[in-house]
Amino acid sequence: MIIERIKTGLKKRKVKVFLVFLFFSFLAWLVNNLAQTFVGTTSFELNYVNVPPEYLLLENPRSELRVRLRAVGFQFIGFGIRKKSIQINLSDIQKKSDRFYIPPSVYRKQVRDQLSNNMELLDMDNDTIFVKLTTLESKEVPVLPKLNITFAKNHTLMDSLVIEPKTIVVNGPKPQIDTISSVSTSYTELLNLTTDFTKKITLVKSRELTKTNFEPSIVTISGKIYKFSEQVFEVPVTMLNLPDSVQVRMFPDVVQVVCQAPLEVLKKISSEDFLVLADYEKIEENNQNMLPVVLREKPENINSAILRPQEVEFILKKE
Repeated sequence: MIIERIKTGLKKRKVKVFLVFLFFSFLAWLVNNLAQTFVGTTSFELNYVNVPPEYLLLENPRSELRVRLRAVGFQFIGFGIRKKSIQINLSDIQKKSDRFYIPPSVYRKQVRDQLSNNMELLDMDNDTIFVKLTTLESKEVPVLPKLNITFAKNHTLMDSLVIEPKTIVVNGPKPQIDTISSVSTSYTELLNLTTDFTKKITLVKSRELTKTNFEPSIVTISGKIYKFSEQVFEVPVTMLNLPDSVQVRMFPDVVQVVCQAPLEVLKKISSEDFLVLADYEKIEENNQNMLPVVLREKPENINSAILRPQEVEFILKKE
């Protein structure tokens, strides 16, 4: 029994050794054959590059190109695993009437130049590649900030928001450019502000503008915040266009101007810096005995100035 088992084991070992030698022999034969040069047909993927700057590629033309090559067997196996990508340079494009195209003689040279030294291009499709291009348009449009800004108590914005840049350039096909009159920022909240701020905000481009670009696509919005104080000034009302034959008495003839500004500014302001007017000609337009008053002059460096009241009663006396 033992002898029979030994014989059986030896036979199995011989079979295994034979199979190993057979595998390596086949592998050596395969490598040797794949290292040989073959003639075969394969497909290359086409990628279109270097579109002329004044044009936009509306859609990709043909995506594949059938070629006949002389190449090493390993290279054909590689093509079967992953297709080779070839770039078609559109800077060599030609135009006839309103059609753009690349003749076979042009893109054949481009294909040949992108092959490795041990590949030879024997034949390929000879169809002209027609390309759909459209002229790019550009124009400047204003930027509209879309912000929700709130301030802490007794704080406010000095002057106005600063948007940099105030306008941007939009580039794209004319049908899309014609629909754009302004560009909005993305919605941004700046709440309970007490100090100066600077914020970079992206611009919003609708999904329909697939071929349009914004230059730049981000703007900077900044503002100066200051803490203000409030002071009330008593200012007399001056009557305009009053005839010599008429006297007018106003009640009150002195109104309040509630002024908001930094404390150091308020200290330099007096009632003489304001001019409050009523217009006699407005009396005839108004059947009631109330006359509106307006704040005609005020210091430039204050944040706000509000009249109280905004109209006065009057009594006319003709001489």
